[in-house]
Amino acid sequence: MMRLRHDRSGLESLPLKLMIVAVVASLSIIPASEALDSLRVRDFARKAELQLDLVIGTAQVVGIEGPGSVRTLDLDLDGGTRMRFASLSIGDHRGGANMSSVILRFVGGGLTVRSASNPPVWMTGLDGESLVIDTPRFKLTLSCVLDNRTCSILLEVA
Repeated sequence: MMRLRHDRSGLESLPLKLMIVAVVASLSIIPASEALDSLRVRDFARKAELQLDLVIGTAQVVGIEGPGSVRTLDLDLDGGTRMRFASLSIGDHRGGANMSSVILRFVGGGLTVRSASNPPVWMTGLDGESLVIDTPRFKLTLSCVLDNRTCSILLEVA
C-alpha cells in the first residue's frame, strides 16, 4: 500500500513540471503544423492532376465522337495551401507546341503539365490561340468543331 506524505515538497516541483510540459507541447506544434500543411499540398496536387487528366480525357472523348459533340466540366483548382493557383492554359494555335496540352501554373513559378497523346487532340480557344483562365473555379465547355476538314476542340469558359 502506498502512503501519501503530508509535506509540501511536491508543490515546489509542480510549477517546474508544468513549465517543462508547456515548453515541450509548444515545440511540437510547429512540426505538426508543417506536417499538416504538407499533407494539404500533396492532396491539392493530386486533386489538380486528376482534374487536368479529366480535361485531357474529355477532350479526347469529344474529339473521337466528332463534330457536334459537347461536354461541360466543373473544375475547382483552388488549393487553399501555400501551393496556390496562378493560371491555367489549355491548347494553343494550330501546330503550336502546346496545342494538345493543359498547363497549370502556381504562384511562385511551379507548374503541372498534361498532354493528350493517344489520341492527340488540338485544343484551342475562341480566338484560335491558347485559352488562359485566371480564376481557380470555373465551368469549361469543350466542343468538337470541323474547320477546313480538321477537327479541333473549341474551349470556352462558361
